[in-house]
Amino acid sequence: MTIPLFCTFNAIAAGTGKDAPPDWEFSSRSLDAYANLMLGAGFWPTIFVSPESARAHAPMLEELRERGCELGLLVSPSQASIFPLKKPMGVLSLADQRTAITQARDVFGQFLYHIPRSIRTGFYSGTTQTLELCQTLGFTRTSITLPGAQLPKLGTVWPVDARIRHQPLIDVPVTSNPDEILFNRFPLYLSPEFGTPETIAALVTQGIAHGHVCVTGSTASEYGARSGVIQTNSEALRDLLSDTPVLHSYRLSDYTPPA
Repeated sequence: MTIPLFCTFNAIAAGTGKDAPPDWEFSSRSLDAYANLMLGAGFWPTIFVSPESARAHAPMLEELRERGCELGLLVSPSQASIFPLKKPMGVLSLADQRTAITQARDVFGQFLYHIPRSIRTGFYSGTTQTLELCQTLGFTRTSITLPGAQLPKLGTVWPVDARIRHQPLIDVPVTSNPDEILFNRFPLYLSPEFGTPETIAALVTQGIAHGHVCVTGSTASEYGARSGVIQTNSEALRDLLSDTPVLHSYRLSDYTPPA
């Protein structure tokens, strides 16, 4: 038995609020540390890149792509400078969602010179119609679903279902435990940023039982710090994933579910 493992990361526009990195230097350190952590362990990250991050970190991102990372698109209208409507994706009209995605993709291409095939929205905000729109716009993979999240004001409302969705396109949910709620009312999800080595191990076990494991993180947190929760959890997660032979790492765009 082989269980797919996805190591994902959000490169968020700096200076856009408490859920974003304070500045681009912080963002750069965090991105570099996370990528080195995963690549050093033999895992293949998918980094979801905001249009602002594509501009600010273009040389670093191109180097990470050459080292094996996939560069996907992060669209988070409420955290971006290029969008006039400062609202989460899932509460926008489909016409405004289309505009947000196409604008973000255009800036991404301007600085990174290729077309992303994977996409994620900020705060995992969206609906099944958002997934259909992503397919219409040429994306083949998403990672938008956060099982158990029930935050209508953010447009983040997903059922308690951790399975990979095959329709309307392949969506890889982040591994979460809806029975444990974080301070922001999201369900506890698999990230070095939250919980303890014990809760992380429990989430990995839960993900394996549901058929896939999806880790996430973001430049809003200080990866690479020499002490603290993120360092402890990052090392524990790396070791746990490395010591679990049933897991096989994929970039999102490389994964095709078995028939």
